[in-house]
Amino acid sequence: MGEALKTYILVEVGDELILIDKHAAHERMNFDRLRAQERHIPAQSLLSPVTLRPSGDDAELLEANADVLRELGFEIEPFGAADYIVRAVPSGMDEGETAAAIEEICDKLRRGKALGEQAVWDELLHTVACKAAIKAGWDTQPEELEVLVGAVLSGAVKYCPHGRPVSVTVTRRELDKLFKRIV
Repeated sequence: MGEALKTYILVEVGDELILIDKHAAHERMNFDRLRAQERHIPAQSLLSPVTLRPSGDDAELLEANADVLRELGFEIEPFGAADYIVRAVPSGMDEGETAAAIEEICDKLRRGKALGEQAVWDELLHTVACKAAIKAGWDTQPEELEVLVGAVLSGAVKYCPHGRPVSVTVTRRELDKLFKRIV
């Protein structure tokens, strides 16, 4: 049917109205795709590299986890005394998300010491999938929305990587009750 609030896709199926969170659905599709690629995510070079100045702890994490970051699709190197330059990010990620993604990855690496290797990898993939996903508030092409709808209606996408549902179904009867058409 369309899109509401540049966030939710509206789909009518029989006597049901399905609302799909476009970000959550796209994030799940990204996560599943990235996880299937095993331990190497393609990188996209940035036309204009991004310069970061991480805290001392984050700088140590970047240094200690350079191989993991490379597997995630990031190309990061020291740049001067306290800065780092990011020359590539995971394919499909908006370069405007670079600093936030690196900060979140460092946070997850810091907390991940108590987790197993696969759990840490999944947490890192969650970040990359989220940062590469369509955002609420963005204008989205109808073709992109159709892909998301197809994935949700087929049952391939039910929950975002964090466990939130990607869709909600409201029946005609429930709507009629809301509008006091029936009791």
